Amino acid sequence: MRRLTLAVLLVLTGCSSGGADDAAGFTPVDLTATPEALATHGDMLLIGTRPSDHPELVTRSKDGTLANARLTPTSPYGKEAHWYGITSDGTTITGVGGERGGAHGNVRWSAWTGDVRQIVEKPQAFSTFGGYGAGELIGPVRTRQGPLVIGTWQSAKAGLDIAVWTYAADTWGRQPSEGTVLESSQDLLRFPLAVAPEGDGAIVVGWQIAKGTVSAAVWRFDGRTWTTATLPDGDAALAVRCWDGTCHVVGRSKGKLAWWSGPDWKKLATPDVPVDDNQDLAAPVPVNGVPTLVVDHGGVKLVSGGGERPVDGPSGAVVAAEEVGGQVFVIAGGRLWRLS
Repeated sequence: MRRLTLAVLLVLTGCSSGGADDAAGFTPVDLTATPEALATHGDMLLIGTRPSDHPELVTRSKDGTLANARLTPTSPYGKEAHWYGITSDGTTITGVGGERGGAHGNVRWSAWTGDVRQIVEKPQAFSTFGGYGAGELIGPVRTRQGPLVIGTWQSAKAGLDIAVWTYAADTWGRQPSEGTVLESSQDLLRFPLAVAPEGDGAIVVGWQIAKGTVSAAVWRFDGRTWTTATLPDGDAALAVRCWDGTCHVVGRSKGKLAWWSGPDWKKLATPDVPVDDNQDLAAPVPVNGVPTLVVDHGGVKLVSGGGERPVDGPSGAVVAAEEVGGQVFVIAGGRLWRLS
């Protein structure tokens, strides 16, 4: 499971640096277990947690009320799963869990479906997500046509293809990548890292290597077909979120933070924040309408354009960020925090 080792709230506006009196504050949300993933469900926040050896799903209402959805696992690894991703269309919740096991220590995947009353693991054939040719799962994403799971699978030509699973009658089925922009070849290898909903479809971000040249890339699904684009002056795209017709992609360029705005994919100015090869970023969120990112640059700070100011509260690895009902939440240092 990917983790962010740095933590700064970054707001791309033109404000100047501030002092300690300008510090933004987070307040902790008390949970009984470690949070691992966040998603929205209408005006509710979904929190995937894991007490010690099993998954749980907690809902937080707009008034702050916390409740546990009933989880019903159906496999041994489902009983022990960590959350790799959760998504919702406001009615149905879809989750992907995983736990390493077996002789080779590969991730054994579990797929979950339900609502705020009960989430049930839907058993799948081992070959659905595992077995010969299996890669990794990035996570689930909602679309107008239904939920998708994005991951990788052995390519018929070279390396791994970006793979897409669709859901029908309690069964996940992998769709062919051959002949689409999701397919890898001897000349172009593709590596997805994150996925998010975009309009009626989805957007996947990551990186690719073509004839020795590495570049950040996006793959977009409009509900019918996939298209792809290379991001300017980027080595890898690590996270994405779309709202109000704009997608915000964050990643790495020459070891530094990079931010692109699409669908025209302009590279935006950012502070000089290191991002190493093994680091991940949480997806940007809107804070009072301003695109905002959590990352670390010498401590927790609120960065506006080229300036930065402190952030009170969270510290440590940032797992996720989410906005729901005008409230912003982050998982940092193994705790859930709300921007106040």
